Amino acid sequence: MKFSGLRPLAHASNLIDVTLDGVGDVDLRNDAHIEEIRFVPGPEHMTIVVCFGFDDAARGTVVLEFLEVELTELEPYLATGVDPKYGYALLHGIDHWFDPEQEREGFSLSCTVFEFSFYAVELRATVVG
Repeated sequence: MKFSGLRPLAHASNLIDVTLDGVGDVDLRNDAHIEEIRFVPGPEHMTIVVCFGFDDAARGTVVLEFLEVELTELEPYLATGVDPKYGYALLHGIDHWFDPEQEREGFSLSCTVFEFSFYAVELRATVVG
């Protein structure tokens, strides 16, 4: 697994804290909210883009891009949905795991809208704004 723009994540569940290059530690559950999740098709592989915003707009937007994705599971949480006060999805956690049978690394991302699992080759993080 290649990590660009952030410290590599441990193989652990319910990760909410990331360390971003040039920014430092960010708590994606308590300091941020999910503004956008995009599943972007490509000629050979899909990319998943997750954008996190902050109540303090001066902090910018954290963009996580999972590259060369193979989606394995998608489970909607229709009853929960977005936060009614702010209109955003809230992060429950990011799991980073290794599948010994496939000899591949993957992720599961859980938020108030849905949970999805996938294999990926790279996680790229950038801060915009």
